[in-house]
Amino acid sequence: MDYERFLEEVRFAVQEKLGDGHEISVQKVTKNNGIVLDGLVISSKDKKFAPTIYLNSYYMCFTLGKPLPEILDEIIAGYEENKDIAFENMEKFLNFDNLKNKIVYKLVQKEWNRELLEDIPSFEFLDLAVVFYLILERNRKGQMTALIHNAHMTTWAVTKEELYQLAKENTPKLLPPVIRGLKDVMREIMRRSLDEPFEKELPEDFLDNSSLMPPLYVLTNQTQINGASCILYDNCLAEFAAEQDSNIIIIPSSIHEALLVPDQGLDYNELLTMVIDVNKTEVLEEDVLANSVYKYEREEGKITVLRQAKS
Repeated sequence: MDYERFLEEVRFAVQEKLGDGHEISVQKVTKNNGIVLDGLVISSKDKKFAPTIYLNSYYMCFTLGKPLPEILDEIIAGYEENKDIAFENMEKFLNFDNLKNKIVYKLVQKEWNRELLEDIPSFEFLDLAVVFYLILERNRKGQMTALIHNAHMTTWAVTKEELYQLAKENTPKLLPPVIRGLKDVMREIMRRSLDEPFEKELPEDFLDNSSLMPPLYVLTNQTQINGASCILYDNCLAEFAAEQDSNIIIIPSSIHEALLVPDQGLDYNELLTMVIDVNKTEVLEEDVLANSVYKYEREEGKITVLRQAKS
């Protein structure tokens, strides 16, 4: 089954499953870094907002042998889990006073998003850009967000400077930073992948941070979504650098997290090569932040580009 047929089969099957109270369509959606994905949009007659489920990764699973019925079950289950996340009152969206405490920021790559950045408020930050979005609703199953466009600023009669000041205050409050040793992160991943009886038999020697010279730390936020923006938080890197008694190398793992490494005799060129390779092979295209390595200078209290891939 080719990709276009797969999209239509999924659309038809979901429509049959959910019935006449829903309208199902497949739409092209431009994501971070200019990546265009195919989204299954599920509109309900009693809801003002429609959740979108991206189908590209499901097709990859299908080509690798996953049966279509299992894929459909996952799609329906994902919709059922998140369908109640909705921003029901449109009037609240038009009134800026109702939104001031919902404005946050995130980081994207500047050159790869140049077309998008023409349509949204942003600030340059090194080879990146700070952009703004709204966290409209959140619950334990997920969150509903909306990217802020220039048209919104016109409607609200606000400037991007005002957006930045609000986001600078809101983002650390709504999305507090979390710094964890790589050992702890790897242990959590392994526990998720192993059966419960094996939880006490994890290979601690392999996970021990002391085997990494210097140790690696993961910086993200509590939701682990758009967590790389934590490098912008006041005092976040300063306090970490003080704890480590070192300048800090920042490796952009993805838009969702950054790796922090005390600057202790590292080969910067090797780090850049690693970043580029990982971005090509391990990170979804829409989640890549940058082919760069950064450095936080303790004395100056600022971040600089340490190494950068040639265009």
